[in-house]
Amino acid sequence: MEENNNTTTNGRQWDGNDHPTERNGHQLMDFYNPETNTLDIRSNGLYPSGVLSNLCSNGFRSLKQQDRDKQRQICSMKGGNARKRSVTSWQTDQVVWWRGQAFDRQGEEYQQLLRRAYKAMFEQNERFRVALMSTRGVTLTHSTGERNPYKTIITEQELCGILTEMREDYDKQPKVQPRMKRVFVDMDNVLVDFQSGIDQQSEETLREYEGHPDDIPGIFSKMKPVEGAIEAMHELQKHYDLYILSTAPWGNPSAWADKVRWVTEHLDDVFHKRMVITHRKDLCQGDYLIDDRGKHGTSEFAGEWLEFGSDKFPDWNSVLDYLLPKQEAQQEDGLAATESPLHQSE
Repeated sequence: MEENNNTTTNGRQWDGNDHPTERNGHQLMDFYNPETNTLDIRSNGLYPSGVLSNLCSNGFRSLKQQDRDKQRQICSMKGGNARKRSVTSWQTDQVVWWRGQAFDRQGEEYQQLLRRAYKAMFEQNERFRVALMSTRGVTLTHSTGERNPYKTIITEQELCGILTEMREDYDKQPKVQPRMKRVFVDMDNVLVDFQSGIDQQSEETLREYEGHPDDIPGIFSKMKPVEGAIEAMHELQKHYDLYILSTAPWGNPSAWADKVRWVTEHLDDVFHKRMVITHRKDLCQGDYLIDDRGKHGTSEFAGEWLEFGSDKFPDWNSVLDYLLPKQEAQQEDGLAATESPLHQSE
């Protein structure tokens, strides 16, 4: 039976990791209310409540200090230690400070400062970001927060409003689809049956080109597909970024055009303008290369070389059995990366 490590509060599973249930000898409390679907943000709350608290490893209390050295000290503190350095003198003139600049606590510039600070924390602190996004669909509250903006650095309304706004803005961003992995496919004895081209030649032609039949004019356009190759290309096209990567005899100029003719006739729907002819296959960037020989840079290819015709990959069925599960796994990973880290158990 698979072990479930999700953190659960009041029947709700927040993400796929265990989180502490106590801090400094004190039991953390569950502040999620399933009846109202609300999460109260509290420094002594179970995950994700405590992580979202403005006392959790951030320096908002440092805004009350004009001295920059004191600000840096408070920024490095956590929860209770930062609270002990708190002052109320700022309330007299309603001026707070950041990096030597004064801000009117009731002004718009200060509101922008708060948003920039939380945005930076969201982008730079993965723990905070995951915790916030795990609260999708949940109403955030901060019952212990001061509601009077003249008495606090950030009110309940400001805190919950900023967090909710960031959460919603993140979901509105276009999700980046995972890149389709690139597969290069050789032609000779991989897509095309080279022997079938030889079999169609006259005895006179074979005697003339004995030892170098690949120089026979027009031979490449007459070859038949390798068994299963056409079907395999149509299947792989659904999951991979496919290109032909082949080499043509330098002394047979017609071979270059013949290979294009063959592709146009048999696989134009897959490889139309997706063909690379080179004697240096190692210079092409891709994830997989399906080739029957290690020549022309194949053995130095930076991706994975699938040696067609070998014991591991004797035919196209074996290639499909290897590549298709890999792409399915990649798609699942990409989907997980764009989905919420929240897994609910209703």
